[in-house]
Amino acid sequence: MKLHYLIVLLCLLLSAAPLAAINYAEETTRTENVGQLRLDLTYTHPLPHQLSIVLFEDVRFDFVPFVPSTLFDLSLTSVSLVYSPFPYLKTEAAYMLKISGPSSSKAANNHWNDPNNFIKHRVYGGVIGIYTVGNWSFVARERLLWDMRFDDIDRRTTNQHQLTLRHFLKTSYSFKNKGINPYLWTELANTLNANEYCRLNGHQYIERWRTCAGVNWKIPAEDKNRGTLNFFFRYDWGRFRSAEFSGDDILLTTRRRNEYAIGIGYEFTN
Repeated sequence: MKLHYLIVLLCLLLSAAPLAAINYAEETTRTENVGQLRLDLTYTHPLPHQLSIVLFEDVRFDFVPFVPSTLFDLSLTSVSLVYSPFPYLKTEAAYMLKISGPSSSKAANNHWNDPNNFIKHRVYGGVIGIYTVGNWSFVARERLLWDMRFDDIDRRTTNQHQLTLRHFLKTSYSFKNKGINPYLWTELANTLNANEYCRLNGHQYIERWRTCAGVNWKIPAEDKNRGTLNFFFRYDWGRFRSAEFSGDDILLTTRRRNEYAIGIGYEFTN
C-alpha cells in the first residue's frame, strides 16, 4: 500500500513539473503620449441595387519624436462594399491594407528589408443602424475585424490572426442651409482571441477607446455631387499587451498609448 501512495505522489510531482518550470514575472507598464496629423480621403461610387463601393485612404504622421525615420506612422487603404436595403440600415464588407512606419530607431534598421515587417492585412464586416429625427442623426455600428500578420513572431505569445469587435456610436446635427454638420462619436474595441499570456485576469480586455469631435462642411457649388471637407480632433487610447520568453520566465508588458490627433479629410461621390 505504501508503494501505491508513493507512485501516486510521484505522478503528481511529475505532472506539476511543467507548471513549476515557468515563473511568471511581474508585469511592467509604460505609457506613450503622441501627437499626430491625419489626412483622410474618401470616395464613394454608387452601384445598382442599393450597393456602393467606398474607397478610403488614411495617412498618419507623428509629431514627436520629430525624426524623419519615425515621422510616418501608418497608412490605411481600404475598399468596402456597402449594401443599404433601407434608409436606416447598412451592411459592409471590406479589405484593408495597413502600412506602418518603423516604431523605433532600433526597429528602423531592418524594418524596410522585409515587407512582412510593415505590411499587414485586415478584413472586416459590420452592421450600421441609422436613426434621424429633425436635424439630428444617430448612428450605431458593430464591426468585426480580422487582422493578419506574417512577420517573424513567437506564436506562443503572439497571435498571427487577431479578432477584434468594435462598438461605435455617433451623433450629429445638420445646419442644412449652411452645409455644416458638427458631430461627436466614440468607439470601444474589444479583443476576442487575445493570447493566453496577454490576457488580464484570464479574460479578454478593451484594447482601444477612441473619441472624436469634428465638423463636416459641404463645399458650396452648383454641382449636387460637390465634396465635403471634414475637420476633426481625435483622442485614441490604446492598451497593447505583449509577452516575451526570457529563460524560464514570461515577461509581460503593457504599453499604454495616448494619441492626440488633428486631422482634415475630403469626401466626394461620383
